[in-house]
Amino acid sequence: MTFPYPVASEASIVTDAAEWQALIDGSFREVADIYHHPDFVALEARRIGATPGLVVAEVAGRTVGLSLLFRPIPGHPGLCDATSVYGYNGLLYSGPTGEPAPQEALAAIERALYLRGCVAVFNRSHPLRPAQLPGGALSGETLLLDLAAGQDAYLHGLADGNAYDLRRMRAAGLRAEVDMEGKHLEAFHQMYLATMNRHGATAGYRFPLEVVRGHFQLPSNAAQLWLAWDGNRLAASALFFRGRHCAHYHLSASDRQASKHPATKLILDAFIRSEIALGQRTSLHLGGGVGAAVDSLNQFKRSFGAQSVPFVVTRWIIRPADYDLLSEGHADADYFPLYRSPR
Repeated sequence: MTFPYPVASEASIVTDAAEWQALIDGSFREVADIYHHPDFVALEARRIGATPGLVVAEVAGRTVGLSLLFRPIPGHPGLCDATSVYGYNGLLYSGPTGEPAPQEALAAIERALYLRGCVAVFNRSHPLRPAQLPGGALSGETLLLDLAAGQDAYLHGLADGNAYDLRRMRAAGLRAEVDMEGKHLEAFHQMYLATMNRHGATAGYRFPLEVVRGHFQLPSNAAQLWLAWDGNRLAASALFFRGRHCAHYHLSASDRQASKHPATKLILDAFIRSEIALGQRTSLHLGGGVGAAVDSLNQFKRSFGAQSVPFVVTRWIIRPADYDLLSEGHADADYFPLYRSPR
């Protein structure tokens, strides 16, 4: 294998949870998010039948890491491929913010993946970190709200239509509240599945209750379940994750039969105000439109004052010869890795 730059350093693949967590709490403390924690990655690994691993390289006093889910390739023992968790992963690296990770570290990570038998890597970028992995391509945009700017800035950026709807809902007696214990998690899940059915979502978005419950209970997520009530009827609900620096609008659901009001707006407004008052996180990541497109969902999130940032997806081929051999007979060029597409 010939790498595009010299491989003067070695990388290791960390699988021990305690060692992994020590890196998150140490070298990666200022850049790690919920998606990088070993408990989160392990839960995602169980969900898709994969093995979690954190690929780590040390170069010139800097530590660079990439958390991945390694999936076996049926019928090909010794080979695998890797994907990021459902969420926003990106590259981890210590050192001054804004400085790129050393190319030598990326080469060491590539070599470790090659020796692991990893044919290809699919990875989603993180909204607060530059995308630096080989094979990255702009896939659209995702949306960030600046919590650190404070409540006055938030209210100034709030669309007039949202402000009107919020006043109208509060006058009608609708209320938003947080369920810290997850007592309504099953009701939220049922509403979420109904919402996915209504929008024709693919199977990959229909998470089982045990997965949603697992994510809610993970200490690293500091998750909150928010509910909007119209009288005694649950009108909308949403699950938020809260990392060290950034909160994430993870899953959302609504019931059109329960209320004529856009109750999800009430939840988002209440959560944003709560986070601004708490003052612990600088950003709320709202995600993007469907497939990172600029669509009605994207516009809904923008109406809360969120700003767009590039969303980059990495399609990194580590072992080209194996990739080509495995891909024979597969024609869907938009699918990655190609050999996992239906024949």
